[in-house]
Amino acid sequence: MGALVTRALRPIRSFNIENRAHRVISKEKPDPAPTYPQNVEDLKRTLEAVPDIDEKLDKKDPELDNRLKDVYVTSFGRPEDDITRERRQHNPERPLPQDRKSLEEFEMGFKEPERVSYGKTTLRQAIDFIGAYQSNPKEATPSKIALEYKLKEEDVHSVLKYFKTFEVYIPKSKTSPAIFAGPATSRKKLEEQAMNVKEIESSDSKKVVTNEENLKAS
Repeated sequence: MGALVTRALRPIRSFNIENRAHRVISKEKPDPAPTYPQNVEDLKRTLEAVPDIDEKLDKKDPELDNRLKDVYVTSFGRPEDDITRERRQHNPERPLPQDRKSLEEFEMGFKEPERVSYGKTTLRQAIDFIGAYQSNPKEATPSKIALEYKLKEEDVHSVLKYFKTFEVYIPKSKTSPAIFAGPATSRKKLEEQAMNVKEIESSDSKKVVTNEENLKAS
């Protein structure tokens, strides 16, 4: 609809446009843009402080010109190209890397440390014991978690108080209410179990088909 209106109004807007343009250009002084009240007040204060400001702005100030001539920039040191070339000549047996493969993507977004010092934990371990506590707080108590992961019990209390994993609710159908399936770690285990069940069922179905074919052949 908007495109149709624009096309309909285009001949009206472009009517006698050349004459109108010449009329605006031929004006001795174009109409100034409207000024804000605050700008008018600033201009009045400036004229009161410096009445001949227009003349000063139109004339060249030799003092300012001399100041600009005194400004200069000096650089110290050698260019970066010379430094790089010297390093290559100093150790030619160490060329630039040629392996352009993309870096390995880690599960947690970064490489996990191989050794964890006492009193510290990794993100994976924190997710594991937070999920265990959410699933069974009576069994996975803060004291047991602190003993297993070599943490301070007060730190474990703080982590379990302020951090939680996502809880998963899986509905049986679109109309039935959702059933709590545990934290995200438990959901991952459920998905793995479901995949194993599907693989077992598919393998059993294949065995049944082969047995039926053997019976028919005999």
